Amino acid sequence: MLILICFFGILLLFAGFRLYLYGKQMREWTRQLQELSPQSNQRLTCFVRDKATKALCLEMNNYIDAQQKAVLKSQEAERELKYTIACVSHDIRTPLTGAFGYIQLFEKTSDEKKQKKYGTIVRQKLVDLEQLLDELFLYTRLTGDAFPMEISKVRLLPLLCEVLNEFSLSFQEQEREPLLSFEDETIEVLGDKQQLRRVFQNLISNALAHGTGTLYIEQKGASLVFQNQVPEPEKLHPEWLFQRFYRTDMSRQGTHAGLGLSIARELVERMGGQIWGERKDTMLCIKIAFAVRMKQEKENLK
Repeated sequence: MLILICFFGILLLFAGFRLYLYGKQMREWTRQLQELSPQSNQRLTCFVRDKATKALCLEMNNYIDAQQKAVLKSQEAERELKYTIACVSHDIRTPLTGAFGYIQLFEKTSDEKKQKKYGTIVRQKLVDLEQLLDELFLYTRLTGDAFPMEISKVRLLPLLCEVLNEFSLSFQEQEREPLLSFEDETIEVLGDKQQLRRVFQNLISNALAHGTGTLYIEQKGASLVFQNQVPEPEKLHPEWLFQRFYRTDMSRQGTHAGLGLSIARELVERMGGQIWGERKDTMLCIKIAFAVRMKQEKENLK
């Protein structure tokens, strides 16, 4: 009987000690949670080493991790929104301010030649504004969940020649020319013809706006390489080229929103391809590997 009483006494002491440890663990977790901040990397610690307590501690830490990631994502989204609003506001205000200034000059003069000149400039400013808004609208659609693509076989050379013809006057004005080199003039790739046209337009427009000299376009397999000289290659960061609103001109002068290459990347990737940039001495090379043999082509271009 005495042995039985001693056994139950020891059992009660052990149970009491375990309850004390659980209570202390709860109080310690409560303190840690109260002191925990969204920016902290601190996690709950567990000194009660039974399986259930450790499992509970692990789940709480997983929940804290998820909450902190959500907070960081929200903060990043807020910073991105502020940056986007600042860039968009500046880019839209520039042509509007210019147009308003020339309208004032138009109203102050009775010289028909000057009025015609100012009217032409205002019209161009409004065209620039329209292009900016088109870029912003397209980029917004691309970053959304739904953007329809009609994927089919597209012949590269005829489409590229059509787009180059659209820029013939711009090439003449800059006394520049494109130089094409195709190892297979019948090559076909998978893509949306209309969106592929947009990609070519953006790449050529970027080369005309920021490059100099001859624009070389070379086809190798199911890949295209666009390359031209750039005036200040040391300011160029190829790894940033396809970020939205990126410009080498940090003062954001000019009529482009800095979305052309971002749009090109989104479109190429949605068509199953890949696009990237490299700098070779004074040359900027933008390479596209299409969906047909994307991995193989990228290895061949390196």
